[in-house]
Amino acid sequence: MSMNLSHSPEVLQSGSPALPKSAGDSAWRERRDEFRARLRDCPLPDISAEEVEVHFAGMPAHYWDRLKENDLIWGLETIHGFLKLVTAANVPATIPFVNWRPMAESGRTQIMVCTWDRHGLLAKAAAAFSAVRLNILEAEVFTRADNVVLDLFCVSHSDGRGAAILQQLQEMAFLIEGALSEPPRFASVWACSRHKFIAAPSSLPPRILFDNDSSSGSTVIQIEAPDRLGLLYDILQSLADSGLNIKQAFIQTRDELAHDFVHVTNAEGGKVLASGDLEKLRLSLEAALTIC
Repeated sequence: MSMNLSHSPEVLQSGSPALPKSAGDSAWRERRDEFRARLRDCPLPDISAEEVEVHFAGMPAHYWDRLKENDLIWGLETIHGFLKLVTAANVPATIPFVNWRPMAESGRTQIMVCTWDRHGLLAKAAAAFSAVRLNILEAEVFTRADNVVLDLFCVSHSDGRGAAILQQLQEMAFLIEGALSEPPRFASVWACSRHKFIAAPSSLPPRILFDNDSSSGSTVIQIEAPDRLGLLYDILQSLADSGLNIKQAFIQTRDELAHDFVHVTNAEGGKVLASGDLEKLRLSLEAALTIC
């Protein structure tokens, strides 16, 4: 497939309406404090007040923007399950805790993955979804101050049949665990490339934009591309292969078109500023996203 490549990377202007909006500093703090007060009045069984406070103190600002109370409780329960799991005897420190629940009103499934943050984590999770034919419709990434990562996905069956079935979810959890083990299981390594053989050829070239103004500490990459199985994995693995760290991600699919915003930093923790580095990154993403 031929693609028309420009000689310089497109730059998304600061304040573009395409960027997902975050609540102001006071707004997210107010939401957080309201949730904190509710949980103090109605404590959760089996989760200590200290564990809850670590969560409130350590989660990033964008976590509180659109958070609902039932999602907060589900997240606390998932992190509690992960911490309980990794402190058990003979359990490797690399193991993730995977939780899921149906979304009855939409016929989709929500999946929450909790583990220690590490390079390439999100790409490995995305590979497991595509390997069992689950299509990621939305995803958000949250890394707590103590290095606990909480990744939230909304998925559907790739053939359009609706929510995930139990077998898919169990196989997905097995593949994620295997991908994060040391060394990784062969089945999980194979899962990273399976979608390349079953995904349809790219119908349109991706649109890739860079924004170094909207975020004070990271480069925001906006990617628009026709949705397909394995698309998110290809994006995330390309970023990992480029040595970038993912600080925040917002993934949404509308009308079979993926709209992805990924906040990244370089190996030194700074923005990707040099035009040559941005161009190299754009070419790498375009190559990864094109299936002929």
